[in-house]
Amino acid sequence: MKITGIYLAAGNSVRMGTNKLTLKLGNKEMGKWGLEKAVYSNLDEIIIVAQNQSAWDLSGLSTKHVTTIEITECRKGQSHSIKAGIKQAYSLNSDAVVIFLADQPFITTDMINQLIQIYKNNPTTSFVASTFHEIVQPPVLIANHLFPNILHLKGDQGAKQVLKEQMEQGILVPFCDEQLFIDIDYMEEYLFWKKHLESKR
Repeated sequence: MKITGIYLAAGNSVRMGTNKLTLKLGNKEMGKWGLEKAVYSNLDEIIIVAQNQSAWDLSGLSTKHVTTIEITECRKGQSHSIKAGIKQAYSLNSDAVVIFLADQPFITTDMINQLIQIYKNNPTTSFVASTFHEIVQPPVLIANHLFPNILHLKGDQGAKQVLKEQMEQGILVPFCDEQLFIDIDYMEEYLFWKKHLESKR
């Protein structure tokens, strides 16, 4: 069974005003936090979907199973990035994908592995999704029989749209720690978490 990660890192960071994934958070760039957790997980491969392939510094990470694909039409919305990742997963004959957002720095390897293990124990399920207070949040694992549904997404539609239509065929996994799902969109949020991490050193 092949499980592939799709790491969505092609956003424009409009609300931040600068490329947020290159901002320093603790001892590394924000965009490397979640990627590092994915690399150390039980994923078989990871696809980074980015605007600029050469901008990704993967030094210090095991890149044996990491592929970066570059998209130039990011204005088409998040669905364009997801579909690019899914098409690549098709070419890799993936049984399922786990979709991540690169601006969620506090996900953990354990939570990724939990989603993967639940799917392996329930291989006929359509998806395995993280939830916080009963709301689906990335990362989410999606089985390959739903790939055609994802390829029909448009604009800023994300994978949640597909999951809503398949809710009875999926498994929801509750997590109690809100910090796991923090996504950093604004400069104020970035400065808060930067200061928070520095105070813990």
